[in-house]
Order: sequence, then structure tokens, then C-alpha cells
Amino acid sequence: MSDRRSNPSSRLPFQGLSAHEWTNLALLAVSVYYVIKIAMEIYFQNVYMIFGSDFLSFWSAGWLANLRGYWAAYDLHQLAEIQYLYVPKPEDASHYQFYPVITFFLPVFLLPFQALAILPLDLAFIIWSLINFIGYLGYLIFFIRSFSLKLHWRQIVLCCLFYPFFRSNFFGQIGLILVIATGEFFRAFVHSRPYRAGFWLGLLMIKPQILILLPLILLIQRQWKIVFGFIITVALLGIISLSMITLGGIQSLLELSDELANGYPTVVPAGMLNWRMIGENLEAIGLPSLGWMVTWLGILLTLFFIASQFLRRTITVNNSPAAFLALFAATGLVSWHYHIHSAIVLIPFLLFLSAKDIIPDSWLIRWILLPGVILILTELVGLVSKVTGWEVYPSYPALLQGGCGLILSVWTTLVAAKRFRELSAMEKNSLDSSTKQ
Repeated sequence: MSDRRSNPSSRLPFQGLSAHEWTNLALLAVSVYYVIKIAMEIYFQNVYMIFGSDFLSFWSAGWLANLRGYWAAYDLHQLAEIQYLYVPKPEDASHYQFYPVITFFLPVFLLPFQALAILPLDLAFIIWSLINFIGYLGYLIFFIRSFSLKLHWRQIVLCCLFYPFFRSNFFGQIGLILVIATGEFFRAFVHSRPYRAGFWLGLLMIKPQILILLPLILLIQRQWKIVFGFIITVALLGIISLSMITLGGIQSLLELSDELANGYPTVVPAGMLNWRMIGENLEAIGLPSLGWMVTWLGILLTLFFIASQFLRRTITVNNSPAAFLALFAATGLVSWHYHIHSAIVLIPFLLFLSAKDIIPDSWLIRWILLPGVILILTELVGLVSKVTGWEVYPSYPALLQGGCGLILSVWTTLVAAKRFRELSAMEKNSLDSSTKQ
């Protein structure tokens, strides 16, 4: 008792924690932040303006497809008509200009949202969020067990705290579909089922920007069966969609693509994780030449780096998790439209490599803690700006979060490519030793 009284520091919390315990404490802080962030959006009645905004887009497209036909789901004015009913509006709405969030899926991918659109929006959003969270958790457990790997609950928890997963759930995005399609592509590749791998790769056409690099690399590597399965799947999806949409729908889809290409406001390129984000932000502060020079230089260097890794080395079963991780991470950098939530496709490869002890858990942790710091910093800057009247760059949240995604994607591309080279060299040495014997 006397020792404690004479040494007040011994009563202070968090004394003598190990690095592992500090990491766990930081992960807990991020978890709490996620919960508070969602709770505050609900409390301040920002649902469907930010929180759940993408789901509102999907639901409204499904509603229009149900009642007015598929062409209506791609009509900007009709999307605005429906979405405007549900978004929070300022007290003085006389000068309020509303831009609906566009759903740019092929009609065949609208089917699940047509089913959800039968339900009221709030109930549909709750169900969709539960399906995504529970389905994600269940699929990751199935994914690990399908390889007969030991299930470590810490790694599953890390996957649930993975920043792109939070972003995907926060906006009501299609993260579960992306994770399942990517994970099943990988499982089919590992189990030497190329046509099935091609099929699952084709389902990623729900977000075609994810497929900028991989099909081309597979073609260069003469993975003919996977490429053939991919082409057949894409053709079938296209034919089915064309039969659903009719000629009027095609016109609406083309008009919508023009809107997206011409800087539509809800696209928010300043917050993407790609090289384009640099150009958009530097142009906004009056440095367009520098910004777009960095953008195109970054894209070219990324493409050159990927070519240098995959033109001389073959993707095999043993090195494929690192190879695909590098390719999907690099895709986020060079795609012209790539938001942070789309990086959820990295999860199957990160989890597999971590479960096999090929990479440390710190690879996953970086995708949790660095964004967590950036998110809290963003909130603090906003608070200081509001209290002091200090004028900051209006898109600072997008810039900070997009820049964080860019840094993590560059790092992931580099370290995954290094693992790919190491695994390829080990495989080659093993083959050479077997040949000599």
C-alpha cells in the first residue's frame, strides 16, 4: 500500500504495455470510432446524404426498374425524383441543388436491388447491411477452412476492421459481392479449375474498373482457359442485360456514361485512392500542370513496374496469392475511377497470406490504423476550422483519405510484388533441385 502511495505513476493507466498490447488498444480505438461515426451520422440525420448514400442509389434504381422499366433506372431525372424524397435537406432549400448518386451497373446486376426495393428503404438498408456484415464474416471463415488452414479469430477481426470494408458498409456498397467473386476466383485458380475462375472473374464486371490489369496479365501469361471463361461470362452478362434494357435503356445508359465522364459531382474523384486523385486535387488549388504530370507519371511507372514483374515470371499456384494481391493493388492506382471501398478485393489475398504465415498481420493492421489516424485527424481539422473560422482546402477530407489510400496501395503493390518474386525464386530453386536429383 505504501509503495503505491509513494509512487503515483504506478496507478496511471496503460503503464508497461507491450507493443502488441498497444496495437490492440489502437485497434479498439478504431473500432469505437467506427461505431461512433455511424451513430453520429444517424443522430444528426445524415442518413442517405453520406451514410448509406450508395445504397439509396441502388435501391432507387431497383425501385425504378420494378415500376417503370430498366431504362428508368438509368435516367438521371427519375433517379433525382426518387432520391430527393429521402435525403436530408437544408432548412432553406430554395437554392439547394441536388445531384442524385448514379448506379452504373449492367441491368443483370440490378436484380438483388429490385428484390430489396420491394421493401421500404430503411428496412431494406438494415437488411442489406446485415447481409453484408454477416455474409462477409461467414465467407471469410468458409474461405480459410476451404484451404484446411487454421482459423485465427484475430485475423478475422482484423478483416472486419479493414478500412475498405468499413467504407463499403458505411456507404452501403457491394463489398460482399466483390469479396466473394474475388475469393472464389482465387480458390478456383488454386484448385486448377480455370473455367470456374474465369466465371468468377467475369462477375467482377459489376465494377469493371477492378479488371483493368488482371485479364490482360492472364492473357499475356497464356492462361487461355481462364480468359475464355471470363469472355464467355462477360458475353452472357452483356446479352442478358441487353435483353433486359431495350433500346431506350441503352440511350439512357449512354447519356449516364457521358455524365460520369464529364466530372459528375457525386463521383468525387478528389477522394479516390488512384493517381488521378493527385491531379484532381492539385488542379483544384491552381497547379494543374504539376498535378496531371504526377498523375500520368504515376500511372506509367505503375504499369512499367507491373510489366517488369509479370512478363518474366509465371503466376503459379504457390505464388498466386502474392501475385494477385500486387495486381489488384496496382489496379486501384491506375484505374480512372477507383474509390477506397473497392480495395476490399484485397482481403482474400491478405487473409490467405496471413493465415499461411507468409506475411505478418501487420500488413492488415496498416490498412486499419493509418486510415484510423487520418479519419481522426480529418475530424479534428474540421472541428478547429469550425471553432476558429480558419479556412481550409474544402476537399481536405477527400484529399487526406484518398492520399492515405494511395500510400497504402503503393506500399501493398511493392511489398506484394516482392513476396511474389521471393515465392517465384523459391519455386524455381526447388524445381532445379528436383531436376538435379
